Amino acid sequence: MDLSGFIVQILNGLAEASSLFLVAAGLSLIFGVTRIVNFAHGSLYMLGIYVAYSVVQQFGQSPFGFWFSLVAAALLVGAFGALIEIVLLRRIYRAPELFQLLATFALVLVINDATLFIWGPEDLLGPIAPGVRS
Repeated sequence: MDLSGFIVQILNGLAEASSLFLVAAGLSLIFGVTRIVNFAHGSLYMLGIYVAYSVVQQFGQSPFGFWFSLVAAALLVGAFGALIEIVLLRRIYRAPELFQLLATFALVLVINDATLFIWGPEDLLGPIAPGVRS
């Protein structure tokens, strides 16, 4: 292996390590604040994107429709997150961490499969934000 290949491998390793550090730091922060091991945050972000895509398709491509859709999607997914908090997470606050991990990982699987069922496996491309040039 020549020097350029070695440098590329070093940079790839550093990029992967920084990604893993960000995930670990995020999970540590979530656990430190909420005292629950919650893996479902990423799935809720994903659900928010899909809901925003659907709402944009319903309200049109106008600037008002686009920005309204983003706010509406955030509120809808926030309400869904509050429902998850009330129905699932409050029941497992005092449970062992492994049980919390299993319950929230099961929630990840349920949200991912429901998203796949509703929106399908193909890529969905939404509109560009009004005022942004492509």
